[in-house]
Amino acid sequence: MAQIFGLSFGKDKEPPLLQTLLDGKFINGNQLKKIKTQLEESGDSIETILLEYVSREILLEARTQEYGRKFMAIDLIKTAGQFNPSEVQILPLRDAQKYKVVVLQEKDYNLAVAMVNPFDDFAVHIVEEVTGRTVMVRYLCLEQDLEKFIHKMYDRAQVKEKVDQIIEESTPKPSVREKGKETPRVTIGEDVGDTEGLVGIRQIVDAIIQKAIDKGASDVHIEPTRTSNTIRYRVDGILHLDEEVEGILNRERRDRHLHNAIVNIIKNRSGASGKDMRLDEREKPQDGRIYIPQMDLDLRVSIIPSLNGESVVIRLHNREVGEFSLEKLGFEERDYAKFKNMITYPYGMLLVSGPTGSGKTTTLYSVLQLINSPDRKTLTVEDPIEYSITGAVQAQTNVSKGFTFDQALRAFLRHDPDIIMVGEIRDPPTASMAVEAALTGHLVLSSIHANDAVSTIVRLRDLGVDPRLITSTCIATMAQRLVRKICPFCKEPFQYSTRLYRSMNKFGIEYNPDNLFHGKGCDICKGTGYSGRLGIFELMEMTFEVKEAVLKDSTTDELEAIARKQGMRTLLEDALTKVARGITTEEEVWRVTLLERV
Repeated sequence: MAQIFGLSFGKDKEPPLLQTLLDGKFINGNQLKKIKTQLEESGDSIETILLEYVSREILLEARTQEYGRKFMAIDLIKTAGQFNPSEVQILPLRDAQKYKVVVLQEKDYNLAVAMVNPFDDFAVHIVEEVTGRTVMVRYLCLEQDLEKFIHKMYDRAQVKEKVDQIIEESTPKPSVREKGKETPRVTIGEDVGDTEGLVGIRQIVDAIIQKAIDKGASDVHIEPTRTSNTIRYRVDGILHLDEEVEGILNRERRDRHLHNAIVNIIKNRSGASGKDMRLDEREKPQDGRIYIPQMDLDLRVSIIPSLNGESVVIRLHNREVGEFSLEKLGFEERDYAKFKNMITYPYGMLLVSGPTGSGKTTTLYSVLQLINSPDRKTLTVEDPIEYSITGAVQAQTNVSKGFTFDQALRAFLRHDPDIIMVGEIRDPPTASMAVEAALTGHLVLSSIHANDAVSTIVRLRDLGVDPRLITSTCIATMAQRLVRKICPFCKEPFQYSTRLYRSMNKFGIEYNPDNLFHGKGCDICKGTGYSGRLGIFELMEMTFEVKEAVLKDSTTDELEAIARKQGMRTLLEDALTKVARGITTEEEVWRVTLLERV
């Protein structure tokens, strides 16, 4: 962790924040008027409103200028992983929240702190009095960042203690006698009607989900085995065991009763969110949903029967789409320019292919985020609706009511749309209606399951779409995968195998062996050597030559050869390019491009 002591601070009169942003040309006069109106009408904080107009980085810079550059700003979101929760918690939670200050580091009884208002000497006095230490460094931070930092750093260290306490309190104990009368203690039963026994289990479920949020996991897997419970979190596409929670849950071999109680709580909460799951049904698969409004978080629940009990997978969906950006997905410059031009077409069909979890939905939403505007009507049909899009009309399929993808598309055509997004083309009727929509002057975006851009055309043929209609409507097909990025905190040069160098030479990818890296593993990346993911892409434009090959019923190999002559780069080439740029590793190349030929 970088040392942060040795900074000086002072005290000057602060200029107005809005004037600072205006003077720096971060906002213009029209935006200033809108901001003032929102401040008067919405009741939101000034930071919340300003973050609609400027980035967090710009707002931090403006705050620094506002305080006369007497304090250094710190991005608590990006740097949270560098700080030790035990040091942060030197200051009690209630004081951190009340005085809007957090401890970042303690050294030789001196503290470095981050504050919303670094001029607040009274808050500094409280910190020093409570901790018995001296505040030597004051950092400036955003209030929203501080709240998230507090939530993460205090909860993280308390999860184990909280779950441990809950398990201990709910452990079945022998009954005790009082005045000759037997009084039963709290027990965990399999019947959800035993509400008293399930109070602690609700908190266990909360702790499991909270840990998933803190880890940045996309899925939680709760699986029973013959002798234990297994808790796994999928982070950056890879499953990881959580031995801490798992060990607590499996204490005293109470696994079966405890697991059934956890499943019942999940089923019960799913029913409260509008999608009932039967508590007494343990022999059939069930799907449900839990919505957490304060975080705008959707939890998609899937339960299947297994040999040792019901297996649960919870998928976490943050429905806020504001963070999506097409330029941040990982496109190489040439493909990005092509794809960005394609999505401006007034009509036609763009298909994104890949397996489950390859980022197709993120790409489609990023496209909509870019092209959706008040002068265009955007309709989407999804199963389920994963993110909310301001200004778009979003519909969710309901098979039990007969509302399917193809029926939604048929209805959409009567609503005068400009842009239609279909969550997935999975059957002939949907494929047929999507093509019809593209033929009748609409821009259709959709995902489809296929291994690569070329086989997407084959998949459409298999779904009964006439090749002539494919060539008439399809603008392009694009396959994608997700690769993990090297952790920037433990990145170091690395010597890879001759197979990698041979592959790069084959495809003409320029590289410098001294600029190839891997992550050796550190505390921040939990020893994995990776942090975050980005996409690799294979974009096949429907040029005249490609259309001609499709009409001739060419094989996939022939079609790929023609597409490559027209400028298509395969998934493997894109992955190798990202290795050459020091973004990912050889391990990731072979993991996600297994079907590629070298």
